[in-house]
Amino acid sequence: MLLVMAGALSGASNVFPKDSGPAELLHDVGEKRVSSVHVIYLSPAEVQVRWTTGYVGEKAYVHRFSSLPEARSSSDAYVEILRQRLGTHAGEVDVDMRDPLAGLGGVSLVVPVLYWRFIAVGWLKWATLAVLAVCVVAMVGRKRTRAPSPGHWLSASLLLGSGFLAYLWSEPFSLRRAPAENGARPTRIAGWGVLLRSVSWLVVAALIAAAVLALR
Repeated sequence: MLLVMAGALSGASNVFPKDSGPAELLHDVGEKRVSSVHVIYLSPAEVQVRWTTGYVGEKAYVHRFSSLPEARSSSDAYVEILRQRLGTHAGEVDVDMRDPLAGLGGVSLVVPVLYWRFIAVGWLKWATLAVLAVCVVAMVGRKRTRAPSPGHWLSASLLLGSGFLAYLWSEPFSLRRAPAENGARPTRIAGWGVLLRSVSWLVVAALIAAAVLALR
């Protein structure tokens, strides 16, 4: 559960980076906290600059040219400006003009099987994907679940994303309810119970993400 939530927070940080500026970028590069910078074309006179300093450390700012640059595009023009500003540190940073969020859709924000692509930290990205894959296999293959049908968990997970957290919390039994001493099976939950738990975790995850992003 903690790993899935950590992945969700990292993905949220990447989608909603901290509003920053050129001075902070130069400072982070000087502190050797940045290995690559994304210079993303927005319009003929506007670019977005993005970089990361680690877990939940995504930052960005928008540069607007006062007039159309002479280079082929605004991103090409700003790359030259950026390299001049970096000076002796220019060789230490890779400049990438690809948008790391290219292809992001609204569904990607809530479905873990999609948002793992937007986790910036490499080991966390693959660890999150591995946990989600194990959960899917368990949902399909496990014969003893508290839900009447494993399909309830699978549907909630694919549609809401937070269904993975509800599944990890509830199976094989709720972390708040230990099995009976006489070996009886834990109380089963209906499909609506799966949906309610999944929606509740969606709200909890959203509140945690909002708090972390607000306090960065």
